[in-house]
Amino acid sequence: VREGGKTDNNTNNKDTVHLHLRLDHQVQFGDHVVLLGSTKELGSWKTNVPLNWTQNGWVRDFHFKGGDHLQFKFIIVNQDGTLLWEAGDNRVLNLPATGTFQTVATWNTTHQILELLPFNEQQQQHSYDHDSNNLGDNNHDKEAVTASPPPPPSEAGSSPFVGEWQGKSISFMQSNEHQSHEAQRTWDTSGLQGLPLKLVQGDQSARNWWRKVPLCYL
Repeated sequence: VREGGKTDNNTNNKDTVHLHLRLDHQVQFGDHVVLLGSTKELGSWKTNVPLNWTQNGWVRDFHFKGGDHLQFKFIIVNQDGTLLWEAGDNRVLNLPATGTFQTVATWNTTHQILELLPFNEQQQQHSYDHDSNNLGDNNHDKEAVTASPPPPPSEAGSSPFVGEWQGKSISFMQSNEHQSHEAQRTWDTSGLQGLPLKLVQGDQSARNWWRKVPLCYL
């Protein structure tokens, strides 16, 4: 396995098995998935090996020595750092002498027999590009912060309107408060006469909107 989760392009070496491993499972936002196993590529039961998040689950590509006998388990690393191991016995996978394969596992089914399916060059390149984008220069021998699933809509942030609102909280005025505000107004009727003057005087004396309606018919 190359640095940053990348795999070597030369998959035609004798006694080499390229394996694309996918865990068909999703976790809460902020959590991520690692695995720990028996071989050096799987952390030698000492160093967690991070997987990359995709919409189809958590993935990683490996190169193993042909004929290797693998034992491993998936682990969910919660946002607070606590670990959730798969229940049951270790997963077991016996590799052939050579070839390029993919396999899919489901969470907590450690008794599952992992089926090795052909993995063609186009799929391999797509996986290689995806790993490059997700991990960058992270070292696989150190547990790195991996890509996390996108937050659910409720956690994706408040609306721009709510975030930008700077006004005071809404309050409803009582009728006497309206009258108080009306009384504080200054009514300048200088220069008015006839119908305009009657409209202003009517508006001044009408304390409620429904009392102002008849003014429209003057």
